Amino acid sequence: MSLAVPLAALWAILSGCGVDSGPEEEGDRLVQTGRNFAEEHRYAEARHTFEKAIALDSLNAAAHCALGDLDARLGHVERAVQAYKAALAADSTYHRARHNLAVIEADRGHLPLAIELLERIPTYVPALRTLPLFYAKQGRYDLAEKGLHTALAVGGEDLDVRQQLGRLYLRQGRYDEARAALDLALAQDSTQAESHRLLGLLHLAERRYPEALAAFRHALALEPHLIEAHYNLSSAFLGLGQPTQAQAALARFETLAADAAQVAHLRRQLDANPDDRETRLQLAHHYRQLGRDDDALTHYRAILLADSDDLEALISLSGLLLTRRDDQEVLELCRRGISQHPEDVRTSKLHFARGYVHMRRSQYQEARTAFEHALALDSSSATAWNNLGHVQLSLGEEAAAQRALESAIAADSTLADAHYNLGSLFLQKGQLAQAQRAYRAAIVADSTFARTYYALATVYQAQGAISEARRCYQTFIDKWQGDPDFLLQARERLAQLPSP
Repeated sequence: MSLAVPLAALWAILSGCGVDSGPEEEGDRLVQTGRNFAEEHRYAEARHTFEKAIALDSLNAAAHCALGDLDARLGHVERAVQAYKAALAADSTYHRARHNLAVIEADRGHLPLAIELLERIPTYVPALRTLPLFYAKQGRYDLAEKGLHTALAVGGEDLDVRQQLGRLYLRQGRYDEARAALDLALAQDSTQAESHRLLGLLHLAERRYPEALAAFRHALALEPHLIEAHYNLSSAFLGLGQPTQAQAALARFETLAADAAQVAHLRRQLDANPDDRETRLQLAHHYRQLGRDDDALTHYRAILLADSDDLEALISLSGLLLTRRDDQEVLELCRRGISQHPEDVRTSKLHFARGYVHMRRSQYQEARTAFEHALALDSSSATAWNNLGHVQLSLGEEAAAQRALESAIAADSTLADAHYNLGSLFLQKGQLAQAQRAYRAAIVADSTFARTYYALATVYQAQGAISEARRCYQTFIDKWQGDPDFLLQARERLAQLPSP
């Protein structure tokens, strides 16, 4: 079992340490404004603001450091290094720059240099928290432990430090001390998946397999993409004599590990050529597979920083933001892409995203128009046909909705939503036999689609097929994990069925 912390994970530390205090002058105001722009992903404006601050005062260490943070975030590693060095040349006591430079050097494999940089700022709290990670990487556990206790003494109680102590004690087989450290970490924040994973490793080391299994499951419930937790889960299943479940967990681990390996490979490529668009697109894709949407977001925006009309980046970014419900920006991205690439078949995805936003807002006429435009460019999109059918149903256009839903099923017979919506249309029209067939087809397409069982139970009940209705209500109750009121309603309807 691995207890290593990937150095790539340290990138978050770059923005996690505080800004050195200074007088509130124009340069400081510009730096803060630039940082705000960066947090809003307005990278071009952030860079312009930092450069303006440097033009105002070439010895503004905070501005150089902020520019380094921006370049590091965007994958321009060499530029970031030069910016941090410029900050230190302007002010050798600007600890944030030295700390962040050390993080980059460690990430590039220059661990001795990183340690040397951090050892020169022994009172800077972020450095006290980072340095033990580097010591542990070298196997210098005594220095790592001493450093972590110093971080607690100087910087106060800290969740990450307690977590590091727990990991360090586990690695050394000091299980009682590991348990105490992890208990303190969980007392501070019980939603930290890594703390639960480490506790699971402790149980695993003590051959307490049921407790280990529970801890790993808890960790994955909090963070489903926590790679090592899947491997650990596999080990717990093996310890319990459950090889089938162990193999499934291991397969998931291998899938995520492959994505992580691609991320590491692509990051090295990006270090060498930070302007390579294709590398950024691939990197963003693998980040999304790992559940790291913020990292993917950064790379999509970096592409658009170089070319604001890049169609693939516009499509990918709008799709990501659609899941975050950032509707206004989605609409703006769609407007830009559609205006610049009106005839490209890929633009159908932007029409689709626009339609989805309008559908979510119950703006059904606008949604219908957008989905129709999407299908005019790509008539093979089952989801676009399905959503068109849904909005047409909402507009009372039953005949058109039926044609759209049948087109969705023709395009993809495994799309359970389309079968479900068609069943709902038939049910609304009182055509129970057709509704039953559609709902059953939805279940064939996706047996986990819980809502369908409720709808099918309603049909069976109306047809007088009480035993089938009872079975479907019970299946819905067993599978449903959504609105508890809906579950209560199903229980009430089940209880009201005539006794067999």
